[in-house]
Amino acid sequence: MSIVDQDEDLWMLEDCVTDSQPQTDGNSTITNQSLQYSFFAALDKNTPQLLELYKERKTGAFGKKLADLMMAYDEQDKNDISATRTAALAGLPLYLKEDSSVIFKSCKEEEFEAFQEGAVARVAVVAEENTAAGIPFQPLHVSVIMEDQVVMSLRSWTDALMVLFGLIYALNLNYPAKLSGFFEFIQVVLLNLDDGRKQLKPKLQALENYLE
Repeated sequence: MSIVDQDEDLWMLEDCVTDSQPQTDGNSTITNQSLQYSFFAALDKNTPQLLELYKERKTGAFGKKLADLMMAYDEQDKNDISATRTAALAGLPLYLKEDSSVIFKSCKEEEFEAFQEGAVARVAVVAEENTAAGIPFQPLHVSVIMEDQVVMSLRSWTDALMVLFGLIYALNLNYPAKLSGFFEFIQVVLLNLDDGRKQLKPKLQALENYLE
């Protein structure tokens, strides 16, 4: 069965995304709480420490990209919570030295259809011009693409990323190999969805310890 044909799971995820408050019964699962509420509450709590970590001097190609991202963030309105969340999440793969370029794509409006082809799982950002790390802070629109099809269009990159994580988790798919640490951070550190069973990689464990 195609991923995008599993309507029940997509409807479940949409309900989780749009609920304004968590619905809990003691279990830490996406199906019984608001993914949107839990995701952004945890992200906002950890964002100041993540941004401070990113500002520390880094070397190599990933370090340069991280510095470019933070320079782009410095030009944003600091009262814009979406920009702050974008910087916190976009910097994470760079800090972990993971290649996000296959999953996170930025394109012009006229290029959008071509970006759907061959996409198993992708977040496509449509913007008027490219920015640092390929993550525009002010996109025209952002789409989650799975199996060549747009399954959801959203207002911001962080919303789309949250939805992509929710789909992968709810449908029990493997995380993209090049971004496994990034998605494990969201699952285990931000959302505490491991039930104590998942062994974190050393760098993720060190990051979790830093944030505590």
